[in-house]
Amino acid sequence: MALRGSLIRLAERADVQPALKKMWKKHYKIDGRVTQHLSPFEQNIVSPMMKTMPEKIAEKARSFLLEAGAGLGFGLFVFYWADWKYTDIAYHHRA
Repeated sequence: MALRGSLIRLAERADVQPALKKMWKKHYKIDGRVTQHLSPFEQNIVSPMMKTMPEKIAEKARSFLLEAGAGLGFGLFVFYWADWKYTDIAYHHRA
């Protein structure tokens, strides 16, 4: 009588892991429908990104310059004006 539990386990399917046993009980066969998956070797992940990369970079640069162009231009103007003014004052006040 001690081996009665082990005899029942021997009759179970050997190709299904015990953790998946409950899942396989609720599995329904699909008759007439083709089920496929896409192999990781067939997926093109990087190539579509590389094809559209120049347009995306140009669009991001254009939108950045439209938003920040005025501020950057004003900052450069002030920088060069201040440098010119400093040299002008230094030139006129030399000893």
